[in-house]
Amino acid sequence: MVAEVFSAMIQGIEGQIVKIQVDISNGLPNFNMIGYLSNEVKESKERVRTALNNIGVLLPPKRISVNFAPADFRKCGTSFDIGVAAAILLAMDFVPETYIKDTLFVGELSLNGQICPISGVLPIVVAASKRGIKRCIVAQENVAEAAFVEQMEVVGCRNLEELFFYLKHGYIINDDSGEILENSGNISEDSGKECTIQDVKKSQEISESTRSLNLLVKDILENADEDKISVTDFSEVKGQVMAKRAMEIAAAGYHNLMLGGPPGVGKSMLASCISGIMPQMTTEEMIDTTIIYSAKGLLKDSFSLITKRPFRNPSLAVTQAGMFGGGMTPQPGEISLAHHGILFLDEFPEYKREIIEMLRVPLEKHEISIVRKEQTLTFPADFLLSVCANSCPCGYYPMDKCRCTYRQIVKYQNRISGPILDRIDLFVRCEEIGYEALTSNSKEESSADIRKRVSKAWEIQKERFAQSTTLFNGRMNKNEVEIYCKLDEEGQQLMKEAFSVFQLTGRSYFKILKVARTIADLEGSYDIKSRHVEEALYFRQKGEGRVKVR
Repeated sequence: MVAEVFSAMIQGIEGQIVKIQVDISNGLPNFNMIGYLSNEVKESKERVRTALNNIGVLLPPKRISVNFAPADFRKCGTSFDIGVAAAILLAMDFVPETYIKDTLFVGELSLNGQICPISGVLPIVVAASKRGIKRCIVAQENVAEAAFVEQMEVVGCRNLEELFFYLKHGYIINDDSGEILENSGNISEDSGKECTIQDVKKSQEISESTRSLNLLVKDILENADEDKISVTDFSEVKGQVMAKRAMEIAAAGYHNLMLGGPPGVGKSMLASCISGIMPQMTTEEMIDTTIIYSAKGLLKDSFSLITKRPFRNPSLAVTQAGMFGGGMTPQPGEISLAHHGILFLDEFPEYKREIIEMLRVPLEKHEISIVRKEQTLTFPADFLLSVCANSCPCGYYPMDKCRCTYRQIVKYQNRISGPILDRIDLFVRCEEIGYEALTSNSKEESSADIRKRVSKAWEIQKERFAQSTTLFNGRMNKNEVEIYCKLDEEGQQLMKEAFSVFQLTGRSYFKILKVARTIADLEGSYDIKSRHVEEALYFRQKGEGRVKVR
């Protein structure tokens, strides 16, 4: 008899279901594993053999063949260990098929039989649910993460002996110590017993536990604290009225933003405030973001649902793989970790030129594709780009303080190409603050107040794009711009003059219309007025012309 169980691995940020088949037949004693396996999967043979031996299960002196199907992609990771162990127990007739059918097994085994947690459980369980699998068995530490998926029965096992007991009886004896239970003799002696009525009743404990976890998850989703979104509040930033206005527009329409100005005026502090004026994430956004962080192995504890919009600030030394994703086993990069949130690049011109230029595709398509010899993986990357940039190496151009030569200034500014600037919607220069403004006791507007206006603008956009996949003004395509961004005669005349004066490209022209639409939404205006176009042009002209950009 060929025993079959379901297991899974992570491919990028998605779970890939794998069927593990075990056949035990007469022949020279051998333990062979096939199916296009990586080294860590091949090594599971010794982990499984030793773990089974340490709970009293000796493999028979026969030919044991383990196949991982399908064989057309490379299997990697350590998530298959308990699946292989369960399939072997089934092939040896130690356990019935009752609790193996339609069950997913994911977890790593230690040599003493402990089941260790793995990264990426959430996307794996999501994939299993789509496949029609009703139950998953994971390490105890992964139970809460797996419970985020509704309609999935989740069973947590701390060790291989608990797994064996569950596969026989359908429930697990509660043992708060977490130690492997002392085995009274060889497990095989007890393998043929039938489950009693009492055992069946006790199996309801698993379902009750799963329901309790799902209720806890629901409570986490419903009680995400909207008032504790940001560490830095806008009320802490003195002055910079125009910069704050630009950030409000950026948050309201998901527009990319560049902050310029001399050192020490608060550009970085302002940028750190932007997540605080964006509305709370929806449940779908939380799950999407948590899946990415789970696949990357960045969830800090068992209940680490990502409830706050990501704010990613990668180092200047970040590599291409670190920023955009990749590696031997492709993983998401910083742009994907910023999905549904903010990607903040401080000292933007100081990043490597190839890093800056490679932002072109994700800024347009809002996703990134990683191509490997065997496969192409696509990671989501729908983020709001916020960058800070000085205008020269010393940072003070065009002020009298600047001591850079003209050649140094031009070379520094040319680190950011025209096509990249063309993909940024809003440009604003932060000016130095005087002593009076810095020491003033006047009350600045708080992030909560600004967030109320942004939330209203989001509601308007939600209603506008109800029949579309578009969510924000900053993501409108050409056809949607023509429908929702119509100008009156005065506005058209303004745009006509601006097109020639600022030497606009087609892309920047449409970006100005999108920004004007967002400004009108913030005002609650159905029509785009000339004043909305004027403000959009103000924030655009700062980015037109290599000298005027900064």
